[in-house]
Amino acid sequence: MILARRELLCGWAAMLATRPALAAGPVTDLLGRIAKARAPVRTLQGPFTQTRTIGLLSTDVRSTGSLTLVRPDSLRWRLDPPDDITFWVGSEGVAYRSAHGHGRLPATNGRMASALRDLHELLGGDPSRLADRWSITVLRDDATGAQIQALPLASDASALDSAVARRLELVLAADLVRPTRVLLAQGDHDRTAIVFGDLAINAPVDESSMRPPG
Repeated sequence: MILARRELLCGWAAMLATRPALAAGPVTDLLGRIAKARAPVRTLQGPFTQTRTIGLLSTDVRSTGSLTLVRPDSLRWRLDPPDDITFWVGSEGVAYRSAHGHGRLPATNGRMASALRDLHELLGGDPSRLADRWSITVLRDDATGAQIQALPLASDASALDSAVARRLELVLAADLVRPTRVLLAQGDHDRTAIVFGDLAINAPVDESSMRPPG
């Protein structure tokens, strides 16, 4: 279980710390509309279910948890027992607390700082800022919502060698604010799918819950 927790943090970090380019046209238009739709949002919170598929073991590991995002730069990612771990993302870096202790990783860690910035932009920020790190395409854009895909830049061999993710997908509801699904594909058979429940927009948030321990 401890290894799975470490994989979650490292997976997000590696997933979000690569560098590609942004296509023009429909992508630029959609990302602009997403940023505009999110501009009035102060908070976003609600439940999710996370399924980690490990191809080598032919097994799925399911977890439940909750997301709390406070714009402009605070994110709380809580996994329920038996995982029983909480991550805090903010301007000072990332912190975590579990049944086994707690710790902090400062924003001065360049790789992690980039990962945290991208994670925030993906879920509740300005996704156009991901353009210098990912090659983004539009898979769907209609009245029911939108779906985008991000791939590491193929010419950046070092990024491909170090990245856990080979494909990232984000599905948004019709309001272009609430994520409904995130897919992190590490390979042909290993992936993490996160499905969000009913996410509340601009509901009150206990400020103390957004502060990590220590």
